[in-house]
Amino acid sequence: MIKNFDIANLVLESIYDVRRTSHPTGTQTETVAPHCALVIRKGGRSVYKHGKHSYAASGDKVLFIAKGTPYSMTVEKSGECTVVEFDVTDAELVRDLEGGGICEYVITGDKTIYKLTKSLSQYFGLRGPAYFSKCLSELYSLITQISTVHAYNHSLAGKYGLIHSSVKFIEANYARQDLYTPMLAELSGIGETYYRNIFLAVFDMPPARYIQLYRVGKAKELLLNSNCNVEEIAVAVGFANASYFCKVFKSLTGMTPSEFAHKCGSLG
Repeated sequence: MIKNFDIANLVLESIYDVRRTSHPTGTQTETVAPHCALVIRKGGRSVYKHGKHSYAASGDKVLFIAKGTPYSMTVEKSGECTVVEFDVTDAELVRDLEGGGICEYVITGDKTIYKLTKSLSQYFGLRGPAYFSKCLSELYSLITQISTVHAYNHSLAGKYGLIHSSVKFIEANYARQDLYTPMLAELSGIGETYYRNIFLAVFDMPPARYIQLYRVGKAKELLLNSNCNVEEIAVAVGFANASYFCKVFKSLTGMTPSEFAHKCGSLG
């Protein structure tokens, strides 16, 4: 198994094939990669297994497969897929990659990669004058874009971009009692575990805690600016009952809702 590396460090020697496929769901194959390869899916999903590890190629992830890697592949959902096969020249890198394995690159939200992939496929198919040099140029552009997008998606700003829509959903729908992590992850188009990890990285707390804090913040506004009683406020901000609301409120503020209203109301 190879560790993720910056794919932009690859030095290309030759391009062997650029093919667009759309294998039916359930298609399986087992082989050894004859060359290095990029697997770029615009639709569908395929799972590649190497040793004990599994890697998914999808609209959110590009796979790099090192030359000499034995693997099995299963198409879980049919869709447009482009496979680019090539070799690299860097001797040390070749030794590191030979039989090394598979790397995943997160490209969520980027459409430029698909445009570059289509352009590369077209130039490779033309086989016109200087097509090989043009193909190398296009492949370098594609690899650079994959590296750039992957790096951004793993930065704090990039991670927030992945969950931004769900955070706005929480803020607009905090009164709903069904704001659970699986639903928010699905809304963001990513897996539950990955969603939770991103949320922790961005906000330093799990989604459930963020929701509690947001609801308590709204409850404070109602306690100070409305004539609603505790039971009404609990329901208004998304808690199932007043007892649980009071418990959460005190755990976050050190005061009961009534104590908060009395103390802060008198200060105002």
